[in-house]
Formats: sequence, C-alpha cells, structure tokens
Amino acid sequence: MAYRSGVLGRDISYTLSPKIHKLFAEEAGIDLNYEIYDIEEDPISFIYDFFRKGGIGLNITKPYKEIVAQEFSKNLDSVNCLYGNKINATSTDGSGFIADLNSKDISIEDKNVLLFGLGGAGKSILKELKLAENIYIANRSKDKTELAMENGNLKRYSGEPIHFFVSCAEKLDFESLNFIENINFETKGTIYDINYKSETNIIFAELAIVEETRLYDGLGMLVEQAADSFEHWFEHRPNTEKIKKILLDE
Repeated sequence: MAYRSGVLGRDISYTLSPKIHKLFAEEAGIDLNYEIYDIEEDPISFIYDFFRKGGIGLNITKPYKEIVAQEFSKNLDSVNCLYGNKINATSTDGSGFIADLNSKDISIEDKNVLLFGLGGAGKSILKELKLAENIYIANRSKDKTELAMENGNLKRYSGEPIHFFVSCAEKLDFESLNFIENINFETKGTIYDINYKSETNIIFAELAIVEETRLYDGLGMLVEQAADSFEHWFEHRPNTEKIKKILLDE
C-alpha cells in the first residue's frame, strides 16, 4: 500500500514539490503518493480529515502557513510540515534555507543580513540567522515589522551596509523595487530570492544590483526543506545534491 502525503495551499499548481518527493521516494525505495491539494478555504478541516484517513504527512504553503501554526503549534508563527498520528507541526523553511547556504559555501557569520518580507517563510528564516552580526528587517506592512522587532534581536533597516539580502516577498511592487534599489550593498553583496521559477527571479537578474554569481533563487532551499519534511515522515534523509542537479539540468 502506498503512503499518502502532499502539499496544501492555494493557487499552487506550479509547485515542484510532487516531483521532488517522487525522486526522494524512488531513491529510498518507498511507495509514495504525493499530491497537490489546492483548496480555496478551510485548510484545518481538510488537514484533520487527511490524517484521519491515514495520511502520513503534509507540506503547507501559501497562504496557510500561519493559520495552520495557530491550530497545530503552541510556539511557532509559521508551519510548513505536519507529521505523525497526533499531527505534529514544525517548520523546515529556516533549516532548509541554512542547509542550502551551507551547500553553496555561503556564510552569514559576522555579516549584516537584511530580510525583506515577513510572511511564513520569512519568519522561519529569521530564527536561523543567529550567526549574523546584525539582522535587519523590512516589510511592506509596518505592523508586521513592529511585531517582529518585539519578538527578537532585530533592527529596522535604515541604510546600513548589507552583505546578504534575503527576499521573501512573493511579488515586488513599485514601492518594494524602490526600496531594494536603494539598499546599501557591500562590494561583494549577495541576494537570495527564496522564490523559484518566478517573476521575482527575473526582476532581480534585470536589476543587476549584485554580480550575477552572487544572485541565487530558492530552488535549493525548496529541495532542502522538502528533505527535512521527508525525514520527519520516513526517518530517511534524501541525497539533496543529487536531486538539485537533476532539477537544474532540466
């Protein structure tokens, strides 16, 4: 009998998660049925029903990460992975982000890091930036910025030199672009856009704010966070570098 898992969100037909988990399962010799669950509303009822019917795990993506966290976690603001009979909740976004940086030999230790976009993934990544010298944040919503500053050693960005910029914004409007173009980047500044196969990737490339070799998209993070989820479900860690190469070669 095949195990059942999948990714739950809204307007997510583009996601590569089914392909990634299929490759993981083939490598591990696991019979896995991983589907896209694209629903308009009420993710909580869907989740309880999914696990009640024997589902082994779910990934959660936009726009439900924070809603799911409120229902299934006591200490997380954002959840992207559910597992276990009692529906345990965690976020693998932050750990996946750091794992991809490590795989690319990128260090944020003693660096000034600026994170833009305080949605679910951004909140999870913030918790993994402990080695940075300074962590600056910015967001289109001032309320979210204020709330984030109350819950961590974070600073509002006001022109300081930046070594590493993380964009967690799903879209970039005129105001966002104006902000990004005025960031005070160090000579060897780096941009990491957590989106993949996205219009934002194209925009950052066209802006040419940093050297092309210092501009990264979020495909590697996607694979690494998926591997963390897979390990929660099956206690097996996939070979992420092999999967990244397959996806990049396509």
